[in-house]
Amino acid sequence: MSSKPHFRSRLRRTALLPLVIAAAAAACVRGASVQPAPTPVYAVSVRNTTAAEIVVSYDDGAASRALGTVPAGRTERFVIAAPASTTVDIVARAASGNATFQPVTVQLVAGSTIPVTIR
Repeated sequence: MSSKPHFRSRLRRTALLPLVIAAAAAACVRGASVQPAPTPVYAVSVRNTTAAEIVVSYDDGAASRALGTVPAGRTERFVIAAPASTTVDIVARAASGNATFQPVTVQLVAGSTIPVTIR
């Protein structure tokens, strides 16, 4: 008769084992972090056909943000992350401050580089 209590105890432990494993697995799943969806990234390629280095920025309707400089006769690619709007004005001015150029309005497309020429 002493073997029956031992058998029941072992049976209970064996029956509980899958529940313990399931609980541990569920705890691991709950510990996983949730990441927000990635923000689309856009790009523009600015070609400077002028004789002067230019400073380039963009205006998305909410704010104006600097992109960088483009030497005379060169082309530079700039990345625009999380703009307030996908329609932006590309604004250029001479690095010397002597001239500003007509803004160029572009429609940004995620995954594509939009060409812009400054004359």
